[in-house]
Amino acid sequence: MKTELKDISQCEKELTITIDSQEALNEYNKVLNSFKNYVVMPGFRKGKAPISMIERTYGEHAKEEFYNQKLGDFYKKAIDEKDVKPINQGEATKVKWEKGKDLVATFKFEVMPEIKIEKYKNLKVPFEETKFKKEMVDATIEDFRYRMANEITPETTEKNDIIKAGIKFLDDEGKVTKEIEREFILGNNSYSKSFNIKLTGLKIDDEIKTKLFAKDQKITDNEINEKFINKEFLVKIKSIKRKILPELNDEFAKDLEYNSLKEVREKVTEELQLKLNKENKERKRNSIITKIIEENPFDVPKSMIINYAESLAKPYVEKYKIELEKIIPMYMGIAEYNLKSHLILEELKKKEKIEITDEDKEEIIKEAADNLKMELDKYKEMYKKQIKSDEFKFAVEERKLIKFLQKHSKFVPYPKEKKEQSSYAEATEDKEEKKEK
Repeated sequence: MKTELKDISQCEKELTITIDSQEALNEYNKVLNSFKNYVVMPGFRKGKAPISMIERTYGEHAKEEFYNQKLGDFYKKAIDEKDVKPINQGEATKVKWEKGKDLVATFKFEVMPEIKIEKYKNLKVPFEETKFKKEMVDATIEDFRYRMANEITPETTEKNDIIKAGIKFLDDEGKVTKEIEREFILGNNSYSKSFNIKLTGLKIDDEIKTKLFAKDQKITDNEINEKFINKEFLVKIKSIKRKILPELNDEFAKDLEYNSLKEVREKVTEELQLKLNKENKERKRNSIITKIIEENPFDVPKSMIINYAESLAKPYVEKYKIELEKIIPMYMGIAEYNLKSHLILEELKKKEKIEITDEDKEEIIKEAADNLKMELDKYKEMYKKQIKSDEFKFAVEERKLIKFLQKHSKFVPYPKEKKEQSSYAEATEDKEEKKEK
């Protein structure tokens, strides 16, 4: 047997196996002879038909069975000979054989890449902490008000009403071609200023002709087709909902199970600061890892990415009853990033010989107890099983490594374009949250 191994990429290899003609024929004949035991030929008792006759009748089937039985054996022997360790089952992409000639089979399979992390110290890592602002408290309390609001059905529309409308598409002759239904907040949506003005003061069942999007309007929603800009539609009001927000006073605070509005603000401030601190730590960690990935590029086997993306997508699929194949592409990016992060951290743990001490464990246990406002001994007793688990050990090791990487990183401001993208993303998220509410 001859073998040839080629690198297609860091993770994918191509193995070509050549089996000597006589060996291939011998193995084929073994499979062909086995057909005697279960095929019946006219004029012959079972097992007594000439092999030549069996081959004329069942030759193609015998050849296929030969491949099924023997290609796997040839592949395994070649893999052992080359001393490679595939992470998935090799796929036979090409098989060529005729009696009297060598059998040539080509397989593709994936392996783990060789990960070499050389650039990870003294890197300039773009990162800026999100600072606590008083406006965050105001926004959170306003959100509480919105959630606790009473909902009424007013006679006419006004700004900030939740409108459900039927939107009719018109052709060039003004005939309706189709109708869709949309719900939006009047005065706070992706439609044009003139659209929102025209819909103000209308009643249920009122219908007007208007443009959804103006020619000079800055469109940021990717779902909006340019052909809809400056085009007229019929819009009919189907329902109007208005939120009546509670007044900001101590009565409002008591509904939230606090004694006063002052106490609400103090509690919200405390919780926001804790949340920001946690988010900043996570973002700083991710910023370091992202920079290391950029400086030390490597591939991850596609089969691993797909399998991980499937595991991330399944809860969403089960909840919303959507086909898995349609959702997986949405998770491929984050699956690849998470896998690269894990592989990098594991490699750096070995490289820096990260070993955890009892003090390291105690620090993370105390922090967790403080976050839950529990006595340390009570926390240890309640979470005894988790503290002894491999997952906890892994978390402590990673925390120690991240501290090391932070110490050897230089954090710099985001580039200007990054800030603009971030601001737009935050604005979009705020907008989507309002839609959901």
